[in-house]
Amino acid sequence: MRRLNMTFDEMLSSSLTLWIISITTAVLMWLYVIGIDEAEYITRKFSCPLEYIDLDSQAILRGRVSEVDVEVRGPEHEMLRLDYDSVRAYVDARNLVPGKKYTVNVIVNTPGNISLISCFPSQIVLDLVRQVSRLITVETVLPQNIPEGHYIEGIEITPKDVGVRGAEDDISKIGALRITPTIEELQSGRELLMPVKLSQSEPFEGSVAIEPAQVRFKGTLARGLPKKRVPVNVRFTGEVNSDYEIRSIITDPSEIQIEGERKNLAKVESVDTEVIDVSLLASDQAIVVPLKTPDIEGISLNATSVRVNLHLGEVRAERKLTNIPVEIRGTSGNTKYSCSPSGVSITIDGRPSLIETFNSDEAGMKAFVDMSNIFMIPVTLPVRTEIASGDVFRITKVEPQNINVNMSEIN
Repeated sequence: MRRLNMTFDEMLSSSLTLWIISITTAVLMWLYVIGIDEAEYITRKFSCPLEYIDLDSQAILRGRVSEVDVEVRGPEHEMLRLDYDSVRAYVDARNLVPGKKYTVNVIVNTPGNISLISCFPSQIVLDLVRQVSRLITVETVLPQNIPEGHYIEGIEITPKDVGVRGAEDDISKIGALRITPTIEELQSGRELLMPVKLSQSEPFEGSVAIEPAQVRFKGTLARGLPKKRVPVNVRFTGEVNSDYEIRSIITDPSEIQIEGERKNLAKVESVDTEVIDVSLLASDQAIVVPLKTPDIEGISLNATSVRVNLHLGEVRAERKLTNIPVEIRGTSGNTKYSCSPSGVSITIDGRPSLIETFNSDEAGMKAFVDMSNIFMIPVTLPVRTEIASGDVFRITKVEPQNINVNMSEIN
């Protein structure tokens, strides 16, 4: 019995037993502290709007993530009065250029002693595309059930050109912008505010804005055959005299009205004049020219002729003459002089027909230097020119512009 008691005492006083007791006490205290800590701290899960900081104003964000799920933890007394708007989630898009995809971290800022436990998603892909704007003319698509013997006249659209804005690749898919008034709306005769619809070759990947989304439309359903205004096409034959060219053609009126069935009107893009022979023209002309009725059944014109004003301009050509001798003028006494070089090249300007047959002697063209009041020899002097037919020809260039003059002989 005594031996048993000694063994038990020895066991209690052994280092192993003391170590076990210490560890057990520490664990119990740690569990106690954790229990108290968990009792004072709580967590919350909620959705937080996602902001995009410094996003390029000319870029569109495709596949935009609007919010993330966050979980935060903090002291109970602070969490109970937590304003969820004070938790901010954002991504930094500074220096990110359109046309590329970027993987970026979601940053979450929390107030005070509140800490972030998790954020989902913690990363997002930014697909930035370039934003463009275009102006497109609005077309009118008339209804197919217009009564026989009626047509639409006086069509007005305000504004006629409408802006579209979106990603560059989406805008390229737009075929046309249209308004589609019904027969009942046309019969009312009132000005209508109509939505603009677009046609597209492929589905858009993002959103496309139309600005304005509505236009004002006015049109009248009138009795009679449909009418249409088309441009006048002036036709010519022959060639203008080589000394002239046609600078402008003004047709009065420049458009005429044609009338006929709608299917036939669609085939007429313009109305031709009878052919004008311009080979004998040498001055401005105003000519009354008959119109040629289109060779389409049932088409009539509201005019039989138009006035065509032809404005001609003179054509100029150049010719270079070489080895034109240089005269020395303004000398006195018996001193003789020589020039180096003795001849120059002269470029003249005139009508093509006259340039071809130009003769320098007949035209009185001269090249010379003036020695008046020149006392030092040798000397470099500018070459001067003259031409008797100055109203027909002009001298535009002399090469060289200056020549050397020296004494050649003394008597």
